[in-house]
Amino acid sequence: AAKEKKAVHQKEVNSKKQAEKERKESEEWSVGAKDTSKKEAQRLRKEALLAKKNEAAKLLEQEEKELSKYKPVLKLTKKSGEERTQKIEQEATERREIPEFSASNIDDALDLLENNGGGSPTSAANIERHPERRFKAAFRAYEEQEMPKLRKENPGLRYAQLHNLLYENFKKSPDNPFNQTNVLRYNASKNEERDLIETTRKNIEERLRV
Repeated sequence: AAKEKKAVHQKEVNSKKQAEKERKESEEWSVGAKDTSKKEAQRLRKEALLAKKNEAAKLLEQEEKELSKYKPVLKLTKKSGEERTQKIEQEATERREIPEFSASNIDDALDLLENNGGGSPTSAANIERHPERRFKAAFRAYEEQEMPKLRKENPGLRYAQLHNLLYENFKKSPDNPFNQTNVLRYNASKNEERDLIETTRKNIEERLRV
């Protein structure tokens, strides 16, 4: 009986040892499997990334080849060359034909500025239809400016004689409203108005052209 009891005990010990051995082997296999699985996943990811890069490079190369087929070929024909030459000559001519003007005083400068779009003296708004309304004021200003000169030049004349002489001079003076280029009769037609505007504009340009 003692031998049987010992044999049973030995059998239990052996069984436990075997079970422990199998457990350790199982753990080692599990760890090894995990490591192998992780390395395999990394390898597969690298391979997939490399494959994508290779595919992108191939597509780019193919696209560049396709685009190279459609590069425009520039040909300068005789006709296009002549047209280009004519265009250059025309532009040079236009540049040469740009008029130049010069103003020597403030009135000329204002005329030139206005004649080029800054409230033109040749516009309808600046046409004088009633010069008689400014005649008295203009003559008074002219008298104040010119009478001292006449007295100095004609010391023997009386005031009435000087006044008559001054009036005769004023009738021919550009300061006289009736002698100014923008004067038009009050009932003038639109065509007359347009003609006056154009004539005034041309006179200013001719007067100030270099």
